[in-house]
Amino acid sequence: MNEKEQNLHSLRDSFNVLHVSGHPTTVKALANFKEQVAANSGNTYYEQIQSVSYNPDLQLLEAIVSTKRDSGYNGNLCTIGSYAFVRFYLNYGNGWQDQGYSAVNEHDIPTGTDCTKSPEKPLSYSASLKIVPKTNRCSVHVLPQVRAVLEWNQIPPANDPNYSSVWGNTVDDHIQIKPKNEFVVANPIFNQLVELTLLHPSLKLADAANLVPGGQTALEELKAAVNGQPLELSKLAELYKGNKEVSAARFGLQQVLPVLQSYDTAEVAKNIDVWNKLGIDFNAVLAELSETNANVSYEQLESTGLDYNLEQFVASFRVKRPAGYSGDLCTNGSLEYVAFWADWGNNCQWDYVGTTTVNVHDINDIPKEGLSYAAVLPYDFNKVRRLCSKPEVVKIRAVLSWGVAPSVTDANKLEYWGNRLDAYIQIKPGIGSGVLAPIFNILGGISVDQISDANGLTIPGAKFALNQAAVNDYSPFGGVIVIQGPSFVGNKYRIKVTDLNTLASYYVNNDFVAVGWLMVPPYVQYTTVSADANFYYDYQTFDKNTDNVLARFSPGTNDLLRIDLEIEGVAGTFTKYIQMDNLSPVISLQIDDLGNCSHYKVGDIITGSFSVYDAHLLSYSLVSSFGGSVNGTSNTSSNFSFPTAGTTSPCGKVSLVAYERTIYDSQWTNNYSYTEQIICLQQK
Repeated sequence: MNEKEQNLHSLRDSFNVLHVSGHPTTVKALANFKEQVAANSGNTYYEQIQSVSYNPDLQLLEAIVSTKRDSGYNGNLCTIGSYAFVRFYLNYGNGWQDQGYSAVNEHDIPTGTDCTKSPEKPLSYSASLKIVPKTNRCSVHVLPQVRAVLEWNQIPPANDPNYSSVWGNTVDDHIQIKPKNEFVVANPIFNQLVELTLLHPSLKLADAANLVPGGQTALEELKAAVNGQPLELSKLAELYKGNKEVSAARFGLQQVLPVLQSYDTAEVAKNIDVWNKLGIDFNAVLAELSETNANVSYEQLESTGLDYNLEQFVASFRVKRPAGYSGDLCTNGSLEYVAFWADWGNNCQWDYVGTTTVNVHDINDIPKEGLSYAAVLPYDFNKVRRLCSKPEVVKIRAVLSWGVAPSVTDANKLEYWGNRLDAYIQIKPGIGSGVLAPIFNILGGISVDQISDANGLTIPGAKFALNQAAVNDYSPFGGVIVIQGPSFVGNKYRIKVTDLNTLASYYVNNDFVAVGWLMVPPYVQYTTVSADANFYYDYQTFDKNTDNVLARFSPGTNDLLRIDLEIEGVAGTFTKYIQMDNLSPVISLQIDDLGNCSHYKVGDIITGSFSVYDAHLLSYSLVSSFGGSVNGTSNTSSNFSFPTAGTTSPCGKVSLVAYERTIYDSQWTNNYSYTEQIICLQQK
């Protein structure tokens, strides 16, 4: 390690210490520290955003982050390590809008070598964030600018898109938002189908279509309206007529492939005749395709990695041109295929993992730098998971192909348009599916090691498991409790809940819906999971349950609960504790105005009383719009007084808000209670 690197390691070690104190001396030291980091140009020495992209169907923003070093991440894989936080912004044309943040858990992981003796660094992680974007009809393109801001072990401040990172960088790009579906149901038969399903909620739309004459035809018409129409060869030829940038080999690829793969000479001749009638030289098309391989003039992979939190392969690719994608957003467009491979054994033998797709279209107002898309493939890593003492680093490959699926037997093969990229990923440690044992690892959205067994509350520094967003210290839980853990397909499990206040117990037995994935649109599938007569559920396959949900139930209590999971025929149970709190803060606000909101005059002192109570209070704030406030973090019942002298507005209010620590529905925090009293001051 040279002198510059040693200096950076020293600065890195000091970073957390300087940030936890607000003392003026420390603040000054922090300012000097930032100057030293800038002077050493070391802000991306440890980690760096490689790309930011978006999946329009999944509404996922993805930032692929490279972790470059062996150390400097606050501990090995058996420790909490540290976090690389990424805050995302969107700009629809009127300024940056904060979308929230996600994080990647980093650790000190020694650099090994792959089968070619190359170092297994950097490690590529993806931080993802689900958003609800602005959208419009298909004829109005929504192409916002996206920004990703990286900082190590400190959340980038909200609403500060120009934040200058100490450790990290900022990357901008453009993305495409999926248009909203707009269709008019003009078929009266479809209206009958809807009425039938409304009268009989258990009846599916497809079943209703079988009962109503003409129902199946009406349903197919609706599907076509929702999904858009693929363009035939004649329509594509007309669309690209005179466009020298889009050749017949490109727009006609889907029509050429059946010819190349067919042994039916009559069918081949018929297909060629279609081309001839359009005035297109079919032999010239074949000649161009024979010379086209791994062309990246239309689209190109730029980075790939692993979403460590959601355990999904991610690849970022760029669409470069305004045309050549088989139609605009009001049509089916075309598919970009991305196949993923992994060298699980580090023996230079690629194993096929799976293929996913992203729908792309002609966009005539595409930004000059193109549009950045994310291809996402969920995967069950339990079969290769190891304990934290043996970090599992794996070389992966992403293969991009437009219009035709990549090979599933040859990781080196490239099709007509597309390319491939390799990267190294690190798999989250734990117990793999090869070890059959009762276990769940996420409870109420929080990793079980971040929930205290002593009191059922979150420990300091706890975060949501799937996006690493911070939660309040010592948080209880309320609303819907989601339990997640590895799936042992072919086995059954059940979950017992015991109220430790009343000692009453029961087995969870309600139905829940598991969300799975599909390779092609609509990319998701839903499975209703039910318990049997003995309260056992079947473990679901990964493609039907990508989030590994084992239960979703609402205890509806404020007591401490014990949660036990047992597997049928397997000895032992897995036990965790969770403190419930389903009560919002109880607050009251009383103004001494005898029930008359205009009781006070300008210059008077407003008096009154207020109270705040919550079993797990975070904070409260009592504020007068005329000036003055009272803030606290403990339950209270107090009097207050606020001056009105010098006010320029005769009407205002006194408001009280109290926040609690509770995590609700396994996904959100900072529930609050609010009240206010309006006051109109009389002139003296």
